[in-house]
Amino acid sequence: MRSLPATLLAELSGVPATEARALPSARGVAFHSARVRPGDAFFALPGASSHGLRYADAALQAGAAFIVSDRPHPRGLTVPDPARLLLQLGRVARAALQGPVIGVTGSAGKTSTRALLAAALGAHATRGNFNTPLALAQTLVEAWLEDRTGAHDRLVLELGIDHTGEMDELVELTRPTLGVVTLIAPAHLDGLGSVEGVAREKFKLLTGVRHAWVSAQAYPFLTPAQRAALQGRLTVYGLDGRETPTGGEAKRVTGHFASAAGGGALHALGLRVPLALPSPALAENALCALAVAAHLGVDPAAAAARLQGAVLEPGRLQRHQLGALTLLDDAYNSNPASVRAALTALAALPRPHTAVLGDMLELGAASAELHRALAEDTAALDAVVAVGPAMRALAEADPRAVYLEAFDLEALLALVPERGTLLVKGSRGVRLERLTEALLRRYAEQHDKPPEHPEGARG
Repeated sequence: MRSLPATLLAELSGVPATEARALPSARGVAFHSARVRPGDAFFALPGASSHGLRYADAALQAGAAFIVSDRPHPRGLTVPDPARLLLQLGRVARAALQGPVIGVTGSAGKTSTRALLAAALGAHATRGNFNTPLALAQTLVEAWLEDRTGAHDRLVLELGIDHTGEMDELVELTRPTLGVVTLIAPAHLDGLGSVEGVAREKFKLLTGVRHAWVSAQAYPFLTPAQRAALQGRLTVYGLDGRETPTGGEAKRVTGHFASAAGGGALHALGLRVPLALPSPALAENALCALAVAAHLGVDPAAAAARLQGAVLEPGRLQRHQLGALTLLDDAYNSNPASVRAALTALAALPRPHTAVLGDMLELGAASAELHRALAEDTAALDAVVAVGPAMRALAEADPRAVYLEAFDLEALLALVPERGTLLVKGSRGVRLERLTEALLRRYAEQHDKPPEHPEGARG
């Protein structure tokens, strides 16, 4: 484990080391006070509505070694631009990493794929939704300080974007050696303009990588020039039935998904990986993880065993058993492709099927049309609850839908069935996790125990 001397931060910022010499060395970095761990240097960043220095005392109480800010603090290092310093420190850390750095992006499935890849490879990876420049810089620094710098140390990074040009910044910072694109679909259209704009920005990840993995769904969005540039360095992965290239421009990896009672399994590369959810999307993400692991020489059986024990992030199609009711918590984020993937998983679980769907945000001028189109997918449900102004379009297209213009916890709790399966899904801004948290809390209080989780690769 390396230490991070405050004098290095002073040197990178071009400020005198006087303050730094009086400060202890740090063992990590953080820029969110709620995520500070003992020994972290807390970067108190200026914000639109408040300054991070406001949370300096809370960070110190959590064990922060010292504060880094553009404003003075008794236990701090004063620098001109703490955000710029954190990014610069990330570049220093990246330069020290010798092993494979795998970048993962896509309109949906990137967080699950990143988690499954990290499990299959036994690798360090971004935590939670750490996919912004500052969060990625933090992850790079963590890997460096944890001495994961050898040729066999692997790092998996999730790269998330919401506007044109952002991928250039992320690629410059992280310099991935391998790249994965999971899905191309309408998402963040406010900043990316169109699905074609989404594809153009996402595929920038693949510039300069030694090898790339692209899902069969995303492959058609590659231009002929991009396919030619990736000749001999491209693998297309997908489940049976997905169209994949037959020419020599790409390798192919296919798998078979078999649904079972309440769960399923991926059959690929001569292996069987149990899945706790009957989700083809989860199976395809696991297929990608196996393919990348095989490319890196990881023992296939070991990779499959680690996949079986993988646990996805909260709010990403996590399954909770609340007595006779199965709760599918997919409340972290939402777009048309991820809603349809979640509804596919819901369809294979016990009936009756109920979905609470919140607004899909940042869809630009296409928002009403894309929300309305979901009515074709919700038609097979036993009940649907639409939450938020944008979801009015779905409620108008599906007359069975119960419509709530704004989040109303009491109204939602009254609509929750006693049995069957309940899917909760919406964009982050809708904060539907308030419903899932209330359901989990109510169950724990009534039964004096937490809900059960199925075995297998868990969502």
